[in-house]
Amino acid sequence: MRLKIRLNEAMKLKTRSSEMSLKERFQNIRNTIDFYLRSQVRWGRNLPRGKPIKAIDAQIQREFKEFLNLFNWNLALSQVTLGPLVVADIGARNFALAPVIDQHFRSLGYQTVVHGIEIDAYRRFTDFHTRADYGYDFAKKIEHGYYHPVDFLTWQKPLHLAFLLNPFVSIEALLAWGLPISKLMPKEIFLHAYQLLKPQAGIVVLSNTSEEERTISFDIAKEVGFIFGEEHLWEPEDLTLQTPRYGVILYTVPQNPIKLDCL
Repeated sequence: MRLKIRLNEAMKLKTRSSEMSLKERFQNIRNTIDFYLRSQVRWGRNLPRGKPIKAIDAQIQREFKEFLNLFNWNLALSQVTLGPLVVADIGARNFALAPVIDQHFRSLGYQTVVHGIEIDAYRRFTDFHTRADYGYDFAKKIEHGYYHPVDFLTWQKPLHLAFLLNPFVSIEALLAWGLPISKLMPKEIFLHAYQLLKPQAGIVVLSNTSEEERTISFDIAKEVGFIFGEEHLWEPEDLTLQTPRYGVILYTVPQNPIKLDCL
């Protein structure tokens, strides 16, 4: 299946690349160069002690709390193997969601280990700190938090729960966020998540911000073997930062209707 998906994705990208506008081609060249340069310049520095959280990160945290509260987590995690709940935020950016993830699942009785995985970790903000600088800082705010500036496709540790929040499944979105089309590998990402999660009967929480990207994501998820669970169309209370989102639980094993106690 892995080889088939790689070949299908390669053909899709090849066909789509030939259809790219001149503007998109130039944007891809620029993104390729920029991504290479910032991946090589990895120096960083610790954030000042007591530095307040950015307003945009605080808003994203509030919205994410709303999102988490949509789902029945006792049911969603009812078949996950016993032990600490190992969570990954795939495409974590600056890992601002780490404290929210940790607090939410601890409030449900789980012991949590939270990983933030980000391929573009050395993008710099206007204060000259990188995403990684912030990522390491947010990781320190929880008991078992870890930030990893790596490509998720190189990640080999097993997981119980993975967040795929607005994953890149189209060239337009990828280019808009400053990445080259060589990094557009949605099928491989979904498949890799499935393989890491299935031995533990783990799940993915998927969100998309458009019907088009939802359709693409659902097609990929179905192809690699995910089983669809609880789904919501969610509108954050404050729409100044986010558009309405589609959220769904993806299971790796058939759902058991028997409710189990939290860990």
